[in-house]
Amino acid sequence: MLSYDNLEGVELALKRSLTVAKRLWFSYLAHKSDYILYTHNCLFVFLVFSLVPLPWALVELYWFYAVDRFKLQPRVKRSFPELFKCYKDVLHQFIFVVAPLIIVSFPVLEVILSSRWIGAAEGSMVTTVGHL
Repeated sequence: MLSYDNLEGVELALKRSLTVAKRLWFSYLAHKSDYILYTHNCLFVFLVFSLVPLPWALVELYWFYAVDRFKLQPRVKRSFPELFKCYKDVLHQFIFVVAPLIIVSFPVLEVILSSRWIGAAEGSMVTTVGHL
């Protein structure tokens, strides 16, 4: 969560007014938990998985011969059903492997790195340094 409860506090800290986009973003995430904000990574990773291969898929479908020299197997041409099957397989892996890892990793890291553990580690460091 943000350390500011309202827009006025943010504007006072920045000593300037916020843009419309920043106001909208603040009003969206002001009272959301860190976990909810962290799960937004699923959306970003999904967009990367979906959009990054798209240019190459279009090149593959329309077969621009200028890219033949960059392919490992220039004689192999993929059809639309083959490319779509690959896309479905990647999304299947995303849904059943990547998204659960993203969703579960935050609570696990939060438990491991909680203030209690950090405090215990700092306490042991202080006693170790005290003995030197």
